[in-house]
Amino acid sequence: MRIAVIDSSCLINLTHLGLAITLSEFFHLIYVPRSVHQEVNRKSRFRYKLKKLYRTRLYQRCQAADDVRVKWLTDQLDPGEAEALIQAKERKAAYFIGDEKRAREIGEFMGVQPVGTARLLARLHLDGLAGEPRRLLGKLRKDLDCRIAEDVIEEAIARARETI
Repeated sequence: MRIAVIDSSCLINLTHLGLAITLSEFFHLIYVPRSVHQEVNRKSRFRYKLKKLYRTRLYQRCQAADDVRVKWLTDQLDPGEAEALIQAKERKAAYFIGDEKRAREIGEFMGVQPVGTARLLARLHLDGLAGEPRRLLGKLRKDLDCRIAEDVIEEAIARARETI
């Protein structure tokens, strides 16, 4: 079973593009940490979108059991990323879906494979499930003030053929 834990930025980005459900092509289950759930619920109208995602059963809420480890990681990361990485280990999730570079580095060090919005979009495009990644990322930049560096986009497109 392919399990992932997702961070706020990726969840917001993919939902905004209408592609959150297409992650079922790669994962059987995606955990949404408590802090991520709280953060995205603060966004206008996202509460209803999140409830809809939970009804698909692809997405499930979860809470980290080891608050001490989460607190330790919040010295380096925001609460959603810290909780997501701890939950990935607790729930034996092989993937961390997140965009922040430091969180991805820590996740990789912890043995969790990081994958971000740009790489997911590039792979979905390659599989014929999404539009051209540069166009989609441009929409995120315009609509949500999303900041993804050009070198990250280039690497994501170059790695699109790799299995997620």
